[in-house]
Amino acid sequence: MRLTLTRSGGFLGSALPPVVVDTTSLARKQQQHVEGLVHVADFFALPPTLMVSQPGPDRFQYDLEIHDSHGRAHRVTFGEESASPALLDLARTIREIRAA
Repeated sequence: MRLTLTRSGGFLGSALPPVVVDTTSLARKQQQHVEGLVHVADFFALPPTLMVSQPGPDRFQYDLEIHDSHGRAHRVTFGEESASPALLDLARTIREIRAA
């Protein structure tokens, strides 16, 4: 599974470079955790945009694209105020993997 996360907004309002995670390169436990978060967030069933309002000051907007091993690809753009806790946890986990 390949996940590409781009985050923009926040205090400076600019986009950060995308974070790319290929779960096949992760330790088995971490791979299962990330793929489990994708499942819990029901990512492939989400609409392409989850925005309840315009992003506010100091709020982040995310663009997450996932390609799975079954050939499916899906992209979702969401604000932190409109995302489920599972989707926010997935975004946080992707950023933490990249930082490690």
